[in-house]
Amino acid sequence: MRFKLVALMFVASCLPAIAESPVPQGSISVVRGRAHIEEGAEGTYIKIDNPGATRSVTGFIPFGDKPTFPYLSEIEGRTIDMGGVVVVDGALYIVLTDPNQLAIVN
Repeated sequence: MRFKLVALMFVASCLPAIAESPVPQGSISVVRGRAHIEEGAEGTYIKIDNPGATRSVTGFIPFGDKPTFPYLSEIEGRTIDMGGVVVVDGALYIVLTDPNQLAIVN
């Protein structure tokens, strides 16, 4: 009986942590939101503005891969879909290496 109580308390304590993440980490996911482009030292960041999400996901284009995204200036302020593997490095990131990972919704 004590074991069941301990197991139930453990599961209940994990629920808030599970609810915080909008996308499964380490899996392939697609996020949608308004795009904002920011240039950084290591590459280009695409910040996704999605008011309904508890945590934001940022797209990252490494410095050398930027020429493969010729339409980057067109997505500023527009709603986009961004897909790929979600990685955690203090924040949630999707590393973009293929132009097919981005799609303009409107």
